[in-house]
Amino acid sequence: MLRQLLSRLSPQAVLDLTGKAGREWIRRLPVEERAAFLIQLIEANLSTALEGLGREERAALMNGLLPVIARHFPLEDVDILGAFGDVESPQQPDEEEP
Repeated sequence: MLRQLLSRLSPQAVLDLTGKAGREWIRRLPVEERAAFLIQLIEANLSTALEGLGREERAALMNGLLPVIARHFPLEDVDILGAFGDVESPQQPDEEEP
């Protein structure tokens, strides 16, 4: 029933609905469980959210997200090189050279 309701709503209505409920729920989640929950949420849903986006669209999305993320994290304490050391690039179709 929830799936049917959500499928009829606009993206903004879904954001409003899930935003309010999500904020309330996450505030009640113990602080020590929040990071694990957020990691699981992103890992479980990111591929679906990015489905159909090309390389340029993904780069634009990342460029839009980075300033938002940077405002909320102590970048001087973040190990950027360590975080990206084990990351594999997604397979992209070979581009033809001119």
